[in-house]
Amino acid sequence: MTKPFNACCALPPYFGGKRRLAPWIFYQLNRFYPQKQWNQMTFLDAFTGGGSMSLLAKAHGFKAIHSNDWSNRSQIVMEALLLNQNQTLSKADLLWLTQPLPEGTLGAVAQNLVPHVFSARHAQALDRLLYWSSRLQDKVKQNLALLVVWHLAQNFVCMPTSLNTSNRPYAETLDGLRDWQDLNPKRFTDGSFPRLLQPTWAKLEALRKRINAGVIGGSPVVAHQLEASVFLQQTTGDILYLDPPYAGSLNYESSLKTLDQVLIGKAGEQALPVSTFSQGLDAIPALLSQACHIPVWILSYSNHVIELPDLVTLVKTQAGGRVVMGFEKAYQHLAHVSKSENRKELLILAYPKEVL
Repeated sequence: MTKPFNACCALPPYFGGKRRLAPWIFYQLNRFYPQKQWNQMTFLDAFTGGGSMSLLAKAHGFKAIHSNDWSNRSQIVMEALLLNQNQTLSKADLLWLTQPLPEGTLGAVAQNLVPHVFSARHAQALDRLLYWSSRLQDKVKQNLALLVVWHLAQNFVCMPTSLNTSNRPYAETLDGLRDWQDLNPKRFTDGSFPRLLQPTWAKLEALRKRINAGVIGGSPVVAHQLEASVFLQQTTGDILYLDPPYAGSLNYESSLKTLDQVLIGKAGEQALPVSTFSQGLDAIPALLSQACHIPVWILSYSNHVIELPDLVTLVKTQAGGRVVMGFEKAYQHLAHVSKSENRKELLILAYPKEVL
């Protein structure tokens, strides 16, 4: 099987993202459906999220890919990397995007997210990128620029999980409002605070190259912005990948509200109700019942509220004549935060008996 493609490095870190797990998932699929067959198969990604699975499917040359996610942030990934076959960011683009704001202009990030999230200088850098990206006529370039903003926003906080409010001490220190001695010494020794002192232009140039590496020609991709059940009712294909929010895990709607505020200028999806998938396991059988017309199912989940044998049994209730196989892998999505030592990623593969 082809070695994991490094295009996924272009994707920003994402709660529940599959950047590190995608090669393992495709490896398991390859055991039952060899990679040489993939160019004759259509891949459906019902919960695209950060885009790892769709982008790797594109790199592996599936016949076609349908990527779906209701969130606006995921649409940025789709436009910038999944639908995009050849457009990249140049150094000239970066020069355009980092021009000073017009006199008298105060950006939304500086107005609303300083100092509790970003330092003033970091907010100004984000506002410049946002202002000038909105004036790009090319939609693909505009979304590539927003992908840069996404990366930078997560790079401008001390820890990836501090994007909401817990970055205040570090932002205030950068702005001279707090003494450096007040900070947790660990943030100096682990490099997380010194990283905030790196010049923004150096970060931008590194990001430009990293994102451009994710722009690949390959499978045609169709983007959707639908509820997962509606997507399944309206779309057909050969292989369905499902990565719904895990029950008992982080709430996407609240955890990503600051990121949404940066990317789309408002708190985004924070007013939406909590996903039914986050509330329990009952939504999974209902979702699978909408996918009977798709031969092969791949389902990702965690063992936080259910173990592998029980998840296999749950999927079998809707699988009809499919063979249902279960796999597990020791894995922590947020290793720098999670204290659990027995967290596992669960994977279900359900396929027609005739494959055997």
